[in-house]
Amino acid sequence: MKMKNLLFVASLVGLMTPSVILSQTTPKGGETTATVAAPAAVSLVREGERTMSQGSKNALTIDLPKTSAKFAEKLWKDYAKQFKGDTKKDKKSEEWFTDNAMIADIGGTNTVDMYAKFSESGETTTLGLWIDLGGAYVASKDFTEKYAAAEKILSDFALHVEKEHTKIQLDEQNDALKKLEKQQRNLEKENTGLHDDIENWKKKIAKAEDDIKTNEKNQADTKEKIENQKKLVEEVQKKLNSMN
Repeated sequence: MKMKNLLFVASLVGLMTPSVILSQTTPKGGETTATVAAPAAVSLVREGERTMSQGSKNALTIDLPKTSAKFAEKLWKDYAKQFKGDTKKDKKSEEWFTDNAMIADIGGTNTVDMYAKFSESGETTTLGLWIDLGGAYVASKDFTEKYAAAEKILSDFALHVEKEHTKIQLDEQNDALKKLEKQQRNLEKENTGLHDDIENWKKKIAKAEDDIKTNEKNQADTKEKIENQKKLVEEVQKKLNSMN
């Protein structure tokens, strides 16, 4: 990648916070690599010839870790709206085609066509992007500044994907928090009920204790009456016996 392009990519740091540009290398095979750190993962913007519906053309690619193709495509469809073109997916080629996209840093006042394709492998989805200037495709060796702008489109999209993942994680954590808070409210309600039970039981126990005292007094009184009644029975029996 030329120095001018390196400086442009470096300038993206301020636009992509908290992402940063970590390094740039040219591995074997001639592909230029820019390392872009997203909040939770590092993605590589790469360049090289890739086969697509229009033949073998120069493409920019980026990996989207822990992202399904379906999820990435849904986000791309919405993300591409900013380019004011008509974005549709071709079922045969499985490419997302944006017709007459307006990207000032790439086409100026002219429109360009974009082709995006998502391929899923394991937990990673790779996005390939081809930008047709009208006979020529964006490549760093021929269109340094246009390539840097295209690179930013991918870098910003990777950040957008990461943000959406984070939003989902936030929703999940909020849901977990709500469940715990509900559990806490239920426990507090249960605790109040148990304390109420104890108070009711205490009242019942106190009443039972009073009832026991009353019962014991009644037993004592009844025993006394039984003894008196026995004496009366004996006296009547004696009277009856004396009549024989």
